[in-house]
Amino acid sequence: MFTIAVNDASCLIDLRKGRLLPKLCHLPFRLIVPLPIRESELTSFTPGDWRILDRGGMKTHNLTPEEIAASLTLRCRFGRLSANDCFCVVTAQFYDDSILLTGDSQLRAIASSEGIRTHGVLWVVEQLWAAKACSRALLIKALEIWKSDRSVFLSSDLIDRQLHDIRQPGVQGSEHEHPSQNIGQSVPDLSNQVAERISETHAG
Repeated sequence: MFTIAVNDASCLIDLRKGRLLPKLCHLPFRLIVPLPIRESELTSFTPGDWRILDRGGMKTHNLTPEEIAASLTLRCRFGRLSANDCFCVVTAQFYDDSILLTGDSQLRAIASSEGIRTHGVLWVVEQLWAAKACSRALLIKALEIWKSDRSVFLSSDLIDRQLHDIRQPGVQGSEHEHPSQNIGQSVPDLSNQVAERISETHAG
């Protein structure tokens, strides 16, 4: 069974910086990006980036007039959200039992208050490691890139904790690249175990 994962710009941008964008497609997610996000906030993505995502199954959600109206209503309720934030929330509401991948703490809080499950890039790292969909070296490199990049708003303590866990010998995960072996396999639900640990902060 595939989990529907609606993506905002922040998560996709950070995963690209960490060179994990292709690996996101190896998880059993049905990836969704709202059309306004794709067209206005991901302009730095190259045609090659989009080929990776599109071939990996990412779908672009073109909001209906009713969904646009619902987004405007949501923005009236939560003035701190941008229009694109609201498009993400309404898109996630459109798909039953979806999750919203975002690093924006404000968006996560409001989406959660609307009954939407939210996660960020550190949770994605946990999923990749648990599913053996990515090598230990690549995950460590991604975490080190995020830690040194001032435009990535993640807690250094949480990054250090994940680095410590992943570097431990004998724990689950993959030592080598296996780019296709885990496509379509189920990823364990780690939400209850990591909810306390993976509280990311990302300035809107």
